[in-house]
Amino acid sequence: MKKLILSIVALVVLAAMPVGAQNKTAKKISNRYSMELVPNEDGTYRLKNHDRYKFINLDEVPDLLTVYEHKPIASGKHYKQCVSEEYVYKTYPDYELKLIVDRAVSDTPAPFVVWIHGGGWTKGNNNAFRISSQFLAVQKGIAGVRIAYTLSHQPGAKIEVSMEDIEDAVKWVQEHAEELNINPKSFGFCGQSAGAHLSAASAMTIKGAKAMVGYAGPYNFLTCNDGVVNTNDKKRTSYFHNLDKDVLEAYSPVYMIPKKNIPATLLFHGTGDCLVDYTQSEEYAEALRQKGGEVDLRIYPFYDHNLHGQRSDIGHELLVITADFFDKHLK
Repeated sequence: MKKLILSIVALVVLAAMPVGAQNKTAKKISNRYSMELVPNEDGTYRLKNHDRYKFINLDEVPDLLTVYEHKPIASGKHYKQCVSEEYVYKTYPDYELKLIVDRAVSDTPAPFVVWIHGGGWTKGNNNAFRISSQFLAVQKGIAGVRIAYTLSHQPGAKIEVSMEDIEDAVKWVQEHAEELNINPKSFGFCGQSAGAHLSAASAMTIKGAKAMVGYAGPYNFLTCNDGVVNTNDKKRTSYFHNLDKDVLEAYSPVYMIPKKNIPATLLFHGTGDCLVDYTQSEEYAEALRQKGGEVDLRIYPFYDHNLHGQRSDIGHELLVITADFFDKHLK
């Protein structure tokens, strides 16, 4: 009887919840390419945003409508012993910015990677990349620095402000290097989507950067999908100075490549990405090569925007490649 009463109460509470809140509790379903699926009444599945994939021949995609059982990108035994500490690195009148240091398992000062979250320059926080950062800290002895930065909805937000935030985060870590057991002269950047853009832009402009990894990033605002920056979101539009062409060019990594000491670059992208076209990574890789940069470009057929996470069957593979890349170029 007690179980029955509890079940009835749970149903009543769920029914009283707003539809949006109920949806948030539902687990997202995807295929192995990280394309989201929705169930049909007969037990089969269909693509949630079928029309968004018109740029590829869906008939050629193996396992298109087969559910992928999501898996963590790494086993807890490989990273959970990591010690993490959060600090305020910058304060604005209306908000403060924090970073999380995932301490490297190392007897000597360790190199560090600045992990920059995605979210369209509009949302996200420094909890992104936790497993990846802690994995590198434990398995490779490379400290992780997961940062928050000014987002488009915050007071005074502009692209240059976010870039300054990232530079200030690097300076903060360098100033506290001794107490964090960090080598201040050996660092790189990693990010996804908007975070990949900021990682690339920072790697190209912050002195001393040695390496950069980008997952599905936009690297040329003059050629990327209109929806990346040209949206109905007025705050994001304002963030990019009302889409001023000179600003878009100035903050496009393809135009920010230095003449010398170009950081080694590793780029991942899927041809099924319906948010940022994979040709953005191809274009950036070619621009780096033209300037003499070392580039490893990896294009994955049919994979969607979040090809690096637990909703993709190559998430672990990409993490291992990323870890080996930073191990090679930061040590």
